[in-house]
Amino acid sequence: MNEHGHRAYALAPLSGNPTVGPAARRALCPMCETPGGGAASCNACGAPLTPPPRLDEPAESLAGRRGSPRVERVEMAVWQPAGGGDPMSVRLQDLSFTGLSLDALLPVPEGQVARVRASNIDCVVQVVRCRREGADWRVHARLLTLRLLSRAGAFVSTKV
Repeated sequence: MNEHGHRAYALAPLSGNPTVGPAARRALCPMCETPGGGAASCNACGAPLTPPPRLDEPAESLAGRRGSPRVERVEMAVWQPAGGGDPMSVRLQDLSFTGLSLDALLPVPEGQVARVRASNIDCVVQVVRCRREGADWRVHARLLTLRLLSRAGAFVSTKV
């Protein structure tokens, strides 16, 4: 793994991590727009409010590319659109600290905000692209907030 990969993985926040203070959390929930008040999760809908780690290589994000290495994650997840739309099952394809891609049975509009929940992660994303790929729709989204649900498995293990 290159140096960029080592730095990215070293930044993984854990749920309830005391190093991610209230000032770093979102003022409004991206799902329901309830004031966050520095909490780790929204009091109204439970969505995570802690942003993903910021990486120090903005050139990649300016070019429309992910700013951290992708981890292949083929697993089922739940897609819940903001604003109370119907949830749908999706299949995660890959995940990074800046975004994810997944396959859905239905197209989703660019700009849509949604909560994605899988076995190891709970995050809020914003769709940047959706295109047909075979029988499915490939959705690419950037992470707005992220909560890791276990100490190992989403990106790396915390055991040494």
